[in-house]
Amino acid sequence: MRPLIFTSIIAGLGNQMFQYATARRLALKTWGELILVVDDPQRYRLPVFRIGGHEVPAGLAVPPRLFGLGQMPAPADIPLVTEGKVWDLIPQSGTGALAGGSLLYAPELRNWRGHIRLQGYWQDERYFADIRLRIRRDFSLKQPLDARNRECRARILDGPSAFFHVRRGDYLSPQVSHLFGVCTADYYDRALKILRAREPGVKTFVFSDDPGWAAQNSIGGTGAEIIDWNAAAPERDLALMQACNHAVIANSSFSWWGAWLGERLGSIIIAPKIWYKAVPEFRDIVPERWMRI
Repeated sequence: MRPLIFTSIIAGLGNQMFQYATARRLALKTWGELILVVDDPQRYRLPVFRIGGHEVPAGLAVPPRLFGLGQMPAPADIPLVTEGKVWDLIPQSGTGALAGGSLLYAPELRNWRGHIRLQGYWQDERYFADIRLRIRRDFSLKQPLDARNRECRARILDGPSAFFHVRRGDYLSPQVSHLFGVCTADYYDRALKILRAREPGVKTFVFSDDPGWAAQNSIGGTGAEIIDWNAAAPERDLALMQACNHAVIANSSFSWWGAWLGERLGSIIIAPKIWYKAVPEFRDIVPERWMRI
């Protein structure tokens, strides 16, 4: 029997992409079957991409006929692998969005063989960097961009460009504000100065869940274009982000993917030095080659 690689698909699109990419590599390296266990169908966005694998709802037993494998192993016989406990490092205030999971890199996972059930976020490119081209193909859109987004993409491609991503929204809520914090206007101003010093004439494009705040604080500088029409289809924002030459990301897995998928020779990618306010020493999510300020 081929190895069964189960992975829980939870949270928002950026997190789902990390969960998929880590499991996808394991399935490819072991010639296994990738099974995406979807926790919340309402938030599940991966089908907009050309992904592989099988999808099953959480809590539903997987019928053998789905894969033509005959006798399936009992769930208890499939090892459950979760991440280390970043939560143990976080002061116990509030409920905490990281409860039950973490983002600590486990290199032994790369050499896993056999059945496995993955549960976590797996936000580290080392889990899948060696299949980068495959991941980029998997995360290409099934449907072409509409006319408005195609026109925007043409403007992005017309000369050196950079995207700025501003994540506020839920990061301001009492439940998670003590964990994440938000990137300040000063962070984006400093990043813009670095970009303009290295790439004079760079055009800037701003993506945010709070476009009013971005405009009020002149994120991206004079002449920045704020992209505010893809709220219902975040994958379109992602496609526009990866068309940019350079990136200034928030402490957000969504803009991380915009930068990673679009990274090319000469790209300048700037990330916040502090990803989690509650765990300032955590650094693994930002690749060493990116600039942290």
